[in-house]
Amino acid sequence: MIKTNQIYIPIPKARNTHCKVEINGDDMTTRVIKSSFIYPCTSGIGTFTATISNAFGQYNGSFAEGQYVKFYADNADATTLQFWGRIDYIKNNISDSGQFLEIEGRHRNYLLTETLVCYSVVGATTSDILKAIIDQLPGTYGFTQTNIATDTTTMNVEWNYKPFWDCVVELCNKAGFDCYVDNDLDFHYFEANSILNADEAIVEGDNFISTKDWGTDNTYEKTRVTAIGQDNEGLPIVYTAIVDDEGTDIREVFVRDSSANTEASVQNIAEAKLSELTNRNPQATIKSYGLDSLKPGENLPIIVPRQQINGQYKVIEIHHNFGAEYGGWREELIIEEEAVGTATIIQKVMQKTNLAINSDNINKLNYSYNFSFDDDKGTHSTTEITEGVLKTTTGNAAGTWISPNKPHGSNVTTCEIRAIGDAIPGTLFYASADGGNTWKSLGSTRTLYTFSPPGENIKIKVIFASESTQIKSLVLLYS
Repeated sequence: MIKTNQIYIPIPKARNTHCKVEINGDDMTTRVIKSSFIYPCTSGIGTFTATISNAFGQYNGSFAEGQYVKFYADNADATTLQFWGRIDYIKNNISDSGQFLEIEGRHRNYLLTETLVCYSVVGATTSDILKAIIDQLPGTYGFTQTNIATDTTTMNVEWNYKPFWDCVVELCNKAGFDCYVDNDLDFHYFEANSILNADEAIVEGDNFISTKDWGTDNTYEKTRVTAIGQDNEGLPIVYTAIVDDEGTDIREVFVRDSSANTEASVQNIAEAKLSELTNRNPQATIKSYGLDSLKPGENLPIIVPRQQINGQYKVIEIHHNFGAEYGGWREELIIEEEAVGTATIIQKVMQKTNLAINSDNINKLNYSYNFSFDDDKGTHSTTEITEGVLKTTTGNAAGTWISPNKPHGSNVTTCEIRAIGDAIPGTLFYASADGGNTWKSLGSTRTLYTFSPPGENIKIKVIFASESTQIKSLVLLYS
């Protein structure tokens, strides 16, 4: 929400609604009993449903999956295209009320949920990353990128067969941006709350109809998020993002993304999810008469004196409702946050999903120090890193490797070690929380050990006892 002390004086607009529903080029406006065209920003792509009168089966076989549906609406001549969708499912139903076609589908950008991304980059801006993955889309899809605002936020990504729109959401969460694809398949990527629609407003006594669930829901507020990915050898990568003022009331959530295979990418996910779940804005569903120029993600002036509502609020989802059952064209807008019902469903799905996923973090540690040995790091004594493995140099059974120091910023008290490779039994592992002054022997994997003393500077030491030992991946989990 954009907070403002300015006085907003709305100027009523003439309302002379004209609408058209077009299915595969045929004007079906007069046959529409009810329809809803849902246009979100960031959270997903658009969807639609339409119920068409089909008396005596006159439209049986007239339409098919893959054909398009267009919804035009404005207060002039029904030439403003509000939604362009693709038919996924046609149902021919008969009830006491008559015979109907029920048509369901998605926005014409639906391929963004079915295209998988393989992309890796270090230290690139989110806007450049978005442009790069758009460039990977087949030219036949027709997507363009003329409305992508420049962002200076940098991040590292390592995406392996990750759904395209999931990548977009990750970029938005990292940068504090919003994104949607318009009816011409052009990407709009812009800073959240940066666009005010000064041509539209919802005002009690003019075009306002009703509000529902106006308020701030604290149910989903969290104080920490633990994200878990995995490296290329399958070892866990862990990062926990914690609010500065957490205190003793810990409210946590766990997120797993197996496509996140670097410490930086896992940290990005944790911090983005925590940002989403803290400092939540007011949420509501608000209904009004049709708004010609409103786009998802824009801030809209809303004035409802009886509820003491007077501000500019971000519209995260637009529902264009049209048909005889609605009395014409009506807007249903989701303000700032998802409606409670939808959030509850999503939360339950997440809970079920998390129960089915092995977190591979039985000791519930908050962070990880990972080594995949893709490059030469640390201090060697008759050891070397070559071809992705840590081992002793030729002709030496014994050797010692010490990792670089990793500053943490607060005291580390507990840890466990994991390693993957060949002939590891007999190898000795140590960890230090004070920069290598004191070492803790870590005798067994997946066993929790306590640092004495605790400290803020982490190191790992590996002592080899065999020339056959090769370590392909190593991780120290710690809290």
